Amino acid sequence: MAAIILVIFVAALLQGALGFGFALVAMPLLALMLGTQATAALVALCGCVLAALMLFHYRRDVHFGEAAGLILSAAAGVPLGIFILAHAPRGPLLVALGLLIAAFSLYSLLRPPAKELKDRRWRFVAGFLGGILGGAYNIPGPPVILYGAMRRWSPARFLGVTQAFFLPLAIMIGAGHALAGFWTREVLTLFAASLPAIIAASFIGRRIAALLSPETLSKAVYGLCVILGLVIVAANIG
Repeated sequence: MAAIILVIFVAALLQGALGFGFALVAMPLLALMLGTQATAALVALCGCVLAALMLFHYRRDVHFGEAAGLILSAAAGVPLGIFILAHAPRGPLLVALGLLIAAFSLYSLLRPPAKELKDRRWRFVAGFLGGILGGAYNIPGPPVILYGAMRRWSPARFLGVTQAFFLPLAIMIGAGHALAGFWTREVLTLFAASLPAIIAASFIGRRIAALLSPETLSKAVYGLCVILGLVIVAANIG
């Protein structure tokens, strides 16, 4: 339990400092300890608390109008993601998780120029894919982040949309996990034990953000996630 809470604390610390990174760090590490279903349920519960804290902190930047289409289309994708989580074999599911994390983190490190996207209807595709990835892995961000980059969102718009998107999605994912039977006694016990660490880490993370360069810290997180993704792939091949 101590190791699990430590992972959650570090991942929540990064979330508090950067506004992202919790699931990217927590999912691959905890999946090696708990398995995919228990990890997904635990990370989703922790993610609800973190998303609520982040939404409160950035409440003046929230932009529900832009996020509405993403949220509605994500609601259609979440059940499919949870179905995949419930029925896919553990090994291939973990390999796919590792590849997703490594690929997205590498993309974020390299930051290739994205073609400008003027058609807002693509937000429904981004939201749907985000819902699938959120239901299966608690990582709904990559399609939405890519969509935002191609829409040329300003930093303020990006922050406002993502904070409005992540909390409703986290609630949907958590409810789906409960209906699927992933909320075991072990998961709920770990969640309750982790709550003080999550709240403390979110507070400390915001203090760290004021002292360190966000660009440097984010590059370090993405570099770590590339390594974690490849480790989880290697551990589940063959």
